[in-house]
Formats: sequence, structure tokens, C-alpha cells
Amino acid sequence: MISPGTPPADLPQVGLKELLLWACRLRQRVRIDGDSMRPLLEPNDEVLIDPRAVLAAGDLVLARHPFRKETPIIKWLRAWSDDGGAYLEGINPQYSTDSRSFGVVPRDHLLGKVTSRF
Repeated sequence: MISPGTPPADLPQVGLKELLLWACRLRQRVRIDGDSMRPLLEPNDEVLIDPRAVLAAGDLVLARHPFRKETPIIKWLRAWSDDGGAYLEGINPQYSTDSRSFGVVPRDHLLGKVTSRF
């Protein structure tokens, strides 16, 4: 696996284009629950997700938890593994359950890219 460096330090505020895409149901609105992405994302912050985006290492992504499939998680896509899975990490390791504990996440568990803060 190759590390893209550090996770994003900032996330853009929603703009007119993203609002229109959300209104057209081309973006999903998701509320943050938990401390794993602090200080970038705080509990109760809301973000928009592009479910059609091509994902790359370095992106913030929405995924299904590998053991609790009904639980969505937002993490930093640190790297792709050789078998095509994703190595996901929270940016606040003290409060994050991520690939450091549950391993690589299958590609089909990735639900989209975080595009902006709502």
C-alpha cells in the first residue's frame, strides 16, 4: 500500500453547484456521529456525498462498516490494497475504529466521496 501523505486539513463549504446537485438527488446528506474525524468533522456536522465519484487515495469517503453493514462510516481513504480493497483511517486515531482494527474494506462497501460540508 502507498500512503498519499496526510489527510485533508479542510473541507469546502457547500456551494451553489453542490446544493443544486443535492436538490436533484445527485448528492446524499449525511450527519457525522462520533469523534473519529475530529477536528476536520465534528459530531452533528453534515456533509454531502457523491455516490458516483471515482474514489482515489486521499479522499474522504462514506463506507459501510465491514462488520456492522447497517452502520455507515466516514473515513480517510489512505490507500488501496493490492487486492483492490480500501485502507480507511479516521484522522483522530484515539477515537477511531478503522482499518487499523478491522483491516481492508472491500471496494463494494465504499458508498461515495465526501464533497463538501453542508
